[in-house]
Order: sequence, then structure tokens, then C-alpha cells
Amino acid sequence: MPHRGARQSFLLLFIEGTMVMTDLKDLQQYYEQTLCDRIFRYSLANGTVIDVIFYREAFCHLLGIQHITKNRRFIGHSGYDRIQSGKLTVSTLKGMNRVGFGKIKQRMEYFPLIGHLMEHGDLFRFYPERAGRTRIQATSLIHQEKQKLYLHLFLAKESQKSNIYAPMSYIVLTERDDNPKLFIEGQEHKKVIELEIMPMNPQTAIK
Repeated sequence: MPHRGARQSFLLLFIEGTMVMTDLKDLQQYYEQTLCDRIFRYSLANGTVIDVIFYREAFCHLLGIQHITKNRRFIGHSGYDRIQSGKLTVSTLKGMNRVGFGKIKQRMEYFPLIGHLMEHGDLFRFYPERAGRTRIQATSLIHQEKQKLYLHLFLAKESQKSNIYAPMSYIVLTERDDNPKLFIEGQEHKKVIELEIMPMNPQTAIK
């Protein structure tokens, strides 16, 4: 399982511009090697523990493919398998909906910043009603401003009795957007006192 050095290597490739950011297989490899099969455990100052787990079936949704097509063959497990087999590519997505692809291209380009976001971002309790007319029904948000980018990873709690949160949406805004701070203004900041990144196994996963 890749360690911190692997995550830094992906970030370095991104900064140097030597990694093809919109190649779906490259992004899938990054997702598997950097985010999947581990628990990002945030211990908060108020005693709360939040475990964030990335699921393979959420990959296509985080990329925003649902904004290009509603066909279930291209999202969830099926979409993930199609990317892995080479049946779903950037060319495929452009052919389906070029305008829709243009709207999600930015989040694909900056997808490899999620690992850095997880380690260095700020955690917020998210209230959708405070973010204009957003349809994002998340309960928490990890945010970071980096290289004039505003990165947002929205998290949904799996159940009321669980401390596990799953990423449900990834949005990248820039200073060219009307209000790049839309999703953090008025939200409740949470102080993180420790972050642990642990491999997934029955002992570390708390349901």
C-alpha cells in the first residue's frame, strides 16, 4: 500500500505538469493508490471522531460523470469497471455530452489534489441552507485554498449511529467564479487535533 511518499509523488507530478490529469485511467490509479482501502481518521477538539472512507463505486460520482449522463452503466461499480477496462474514456464522455464534459473538466484536472486536501484542509460542519441554492446535502466539508484554487470535498454521514463519512461530491472553484467562498461562508469550523491514516481492516473500521 502506498505511503505518504507516493501521495507526494502524485502531487509533485501535478505541480510539474507531467501527469495527464484528464486521463481516466490515470485518475483511477491515483484514486486507488492514494485514497482507497484506508481510513482518514480525524480526532476533533470536542472529542468527536470522524472516519472518512473512499469507496470505489463513488469514483465516477466524484469526477462528476453523472452531469454528463444518467445512464447507470457509466456510474457506480459499472462505471468504475468500464474505466478499468478502457471502455469508458474521456473521448467517450465528450462524445456523449461535450458541454457537460466542459463543466466537469476542471474537477478532473485538479482531482489529484484531494490527497493533499485530506491531510492539510480545514474541516467544517456543513449546512446546505447557508450555501445559497446548493443541492448538495452533505453534513461535513473539507476545504482548502491552494494555488488560487478553492477545493471542496463534501462528506455524507453513513448513518446516525456511525462515525463513518463518505465523500459525495468534489468541487473546485477559482477566483474567476462569482463567489469562490460560497461553500465555506457561515459554515461551522471544526478544530482537528489529530489525523491518522490507517489501512482498512476489521480492527480499524468502526461501524
